[in-house]
Amino acid sequence: MPLKAKVFFWLTIISGAFVSYWYLPALNYSDYNLIIIGLLVLFAFFSEIYEIEILPQHGISVSTAIYMSVVYLGGVPLAMAVTLPALLFSEVFQRLLPINGKTSLKLSLERVFFNTSQAIVSIAIAGLVFKSVGGHAPPFEVAYDYLPPVLAFLAFMFVNISFVSGIISLSEGESFFYQLRINLRDLPVQYLSLSIISILIVITYKTSPWNVFLVTILLVLANTSVNSYFQLRKQARRTFEKVLDLLEKRDPYTHKHSESVGELTRKIAEELKIYPEQKKNIVSAARVHDIGKLGIPDSILLKEGELTEDEWEVMEEHPVLGADILSELKIYKNSVDVVRYEHERWDGSGYPEGLEGKEIPLGSRIVAVADVWNALRTKRPYRGPMSEDEAKEVIKEMSGEKLDPQVVDALLKIIESETEE
Repeated sequence: MPLKAKVFFWLTIISGAFVSYWYLPALNYSDYNLIIIGLLVLFAFFSEIYEIEILPQHGISVSTAIYMSVVYLGGVPLAMAVTLPALLFSEVFQRLLPINGKTSLKLSLERVFFNTSQAIVSIAIAGLVFKSVGGHAPPFEVAYDYLPPVLAFLAFMFVNISFVSGIISLSEGESFFYQLRINLRDLPVQYLSLSIISILIVITYKTSPWNVFLVTILLVLANTSVNSYFQLRKQARRTFEKVLDLLEKRDPYTHKHSESVGELTRKIAEELKIYPEQKKNIVSAARVHDIGKLGIPDSILLKEGELTEDEWEVMEEHPVLGADILSELKIYKNSVDVVRYEHERWDGSGYPEGLEGKEIPLGSRIVAVADVWNALRTKRPYRGPMSEDEAKEVIKEMSGEKLDPQVVDALLKIIESETEE
């Protein structure tokens, strides 16, 4: 890890240890049914083991509802008594017990301590928010009584995701606010239902501690709902990857070309200092920009030699076909226009709509330059690959006429830098 990431990592662990040391001794265990508390720890433990991954390196589980309910019931001390053993044992079970020769013990221990600590600190902050806005244990008699639990839950969610976003940002060098916004944006609505369930747990606990287990049915249903949502997303991506595999078998050049264009697009976007979120969408589009060729007949797609005018008319349909395919997939919703207009040209001579200049989406202009460069440097059925110098001369001639001159300049800087290296 970079130095900043290490500092953040250890500060998180130290904070988690301090919070546990400060609050655990403050709990008066005689005020609670220890059997129920023990069963909540056990249920939270199993919930952690079967958590659902919703974001890269970040998952949620219905245990969140349990942790927040004990915050409302007994404040941070009770929350520590339930959260610490459930988290620690589940992390040990998932990270340390499966260790084999290929897994680093040090890395596994780091994950155990960081994951446990960041959750502990998040819950403590949520508890402080709950208390500071006048939260109290049930009964809830007025409408305002429900506001503190909701605010506390939102505080937990925000702080928890901030820890995850922070370590990813510092480790990978991406913007913290970009990571935070993406992670918050991608949270499912189903996650917010856990806030309501956490309130139901404390209300039923006050009527009879044993009634809490009626709410576990709702927790199981919530877990199933969220899990189904993300399984559908994974299945959609896997299905689309199978489609790309079919395209590769049909036309190996198109697949390899798309991979190369995707990598070059990433470099150009970085040279132009494109905002990370936009860069990611553009690169995703570049990697599938030729998917519409699935709708082009083999007699045209695989033809050796120049295409006739009628054949070109058919070939020029592929950006629209590709955009139509992507428009049906939510995971590529921000890539549709990039693919649709990738063959538009700076002077308005492109297709499908004859856009010109900055009417063309920036992502399409970047992919177009990467696409042309790769085509020039690659062997095609109707000609051999150009040398680097020949390709540079051609793309300079196209700059300001067919291609965005600013994007071409960025490409040339990259080429010159790589040549020097």
